[in-house]
Amino acid sequence: MRSPAVFAVVVTWNRRALLERCLAHLIAQTRPCDGLIVVDNASDDGTAEMLADAWAGRATVVRMATNTGGAGGFNAGVRAAMQAGAERLWLMDDDVLAAPDALEALLAAEASLADDGAAPAFLCSSVRSPEGHLTNTPEIDRRENALGYPAWGERLDRGLIPVRQATFVSLMVGRAAVARHGLPLAPMFIWGDDTEYTLRLSRDGPGHQVAASRVVHVRAAPGRLSIETEPDAERERLHRYLTRNVILAKRRHEGAGSALRYAASRLRMAGGLALKGRWRKAGVLVAGVLDGARFDPEVEFCTGA
Repeated sequence: MRSPAVFAVVVTWNRRALLERCLAHLIAQTRPCDGLIVVDNASDDGTAEMLADAWAGRATVVRMATNTGGAGGFNAGVRAAMQAGAERLWLMDDDVLAAPDALEALLAAEASLADDGAAPAFLCSSVRSPEGHLTNTPEIDRRENALGYPAWGERLDRGLIPVRQATFVSLMVGRAAVARHGLPLAPMFIWGDDTEYTLRLSRDGPGHQVAASRVVHVRAAPGRLSIETEPDAERERLHRYLTRNVILAKRRHEGAGSALRYAASRLRMAGGLALKGRWRKAGVLVAGVLDGARFDPEVEFCTGA
């Protein structure tokens, strides 16, 4: 059977050194990528010059006029890959270092599932920190089998785990799924856009985590995102987007009740922060909840691809 055309899509912003490492790992794959698309979110650290010099002819660069965040970057990158004829899109941030056989393992898993008559909503890699800790762990899909039991363990012997949501840290999605479910939501800007997108993709059936496909995520701030423990004052404002985006994802994919419960939990957290005199962080959460009540971006589809 002919192997599908796989395009890697990498989104970057002002992390030239990390991007160079990411791209070096991509071109060292045992199963080479058929195309490489880099979305540069208006970097001003020499990234554009490095791409034009060292990667001319090896990567297609989509240079954004302004920083559109990860969400805007993946929206543009997925669109570009579809228009270039990609049959599989391998999505990742610029701080992902893929093992040499990471792509080969994803495609082998897809073939194994196809032998079962299964078409996964998406495939994602097993992700660890540079220190070896699990990170970016996807959420297990707990849909039941014919006997009424959760079916997530059905293919554990092959290292395949059904999941309902994952992150853009080595995520592979098929062309047909993009055509059917649309593009990532660019207005989400940052944080939570990958959760919404994978929940959208897995609405009718699960994605799968592939244990044999391994990547390292070199995160600037390891650990779960939480404004309570956020040490960087410059990043505090981004938690407004996170709060808003999670409310949107829960409202669309889990129902109004789930969205309301999450919003209430953020307001309680804001109250606790205010009692400790951390007014700025409390205000970020309240603003995010208010934004979430009215945030309703439309899904875009890639026409003419």
